[in-house]
Amino acid sequence: METWHLDPAPAPQLLAADSVALLLQAPQDEAPAATLLAFLNRIAPVDYLSLVEYLPQRREALAAPELVEGHSRPGLANVTADCFHHYRRWFWREDEGTRLAHQSGRRAGGLAALHFQAEDIPLSTWRSEIYDRAHLSARLSFYYEPVAGTTFAMNLYRDRTHGGFGRGEIDRLLGVAPLLKQAHRAILCSTEASERPRGRDERVARAQAAMRRKAPELSERELAVCARIACGTSADGIAAELDVAPSTVVTLRKRAYAKLSARGLAVGRLQLAALLH
Repeated sequence: METWHLDPAPAPQLLAADSVALLLQAPQDEAPAATLLAFLNRIAPVDYLSLVEYLPQRREALAAPELVEGHSRPGLANVTADCFHHYRRWFWREDEGTRLAHQSGRRAGGLAALHFQAEDIPLSTWRSEIYDRAHLSARLSFYYEPVAGTTFAMNLYRDRTHGGFGRGEIDRLLGVAPLLKQAHRAILCSTEASERPRGRDERVARAQAAMRRKAPELSERELAVCARIACGTSADGIAAELDVAPSTVVTLRKRAYAKLSARGLAVGRLQLAALLH
């Protein structure tokens, strides 16, 4: 496995105008990580991208990963939600990336990267349950704080048809990592600004009613949590609104996401918002 701390940032790269346009477009898109994946494929072949946020847990020393968005290159089945479900349940504590995310969350402005190939994974069940089953060959991850108080990973995966990331490809992708961080910051700031309209209570009520029609298998408490997630409310904010503990919100979110994933639906805040739209 290879790790890098990219501060100071690598030397800037020359980018085509249409590639820069994708970065500028991402904050306006309903699934911005899909646009970032399209941008990355202008740099080097990337088959899957997952955007993961690390959230503190009451009984865990390390912040735990939660999937925000997951996408595949056109023509490939999107296996990101299914793979993440297994990873989150069994393997995240064994991942060197979890420690890098923890360090990045304590180093304001830091940007770290991790690269490994499937054969580098020391845990055989991790290799077989995710990488062998999904035909993945390698992962390149970036860890950073797009805005203060948040810690994210952007995970790039290669399918076995492409093989592992080559040295030149890794260098090019490391070179654009600071741009990806800036684009993600713009996405979060744009989302926050767009989610401050008047009549928020009415908006949540409409979201909950729409969610009830589209996901009847969810309980009322799961509906209440998912509607607020779709409206951009944080876990702590949902806990305050519903007068429950943040851990209860996390549990309800996990249950709801498991039910939606069982129907083949991608899960995450932006996916819920798109479902309601």
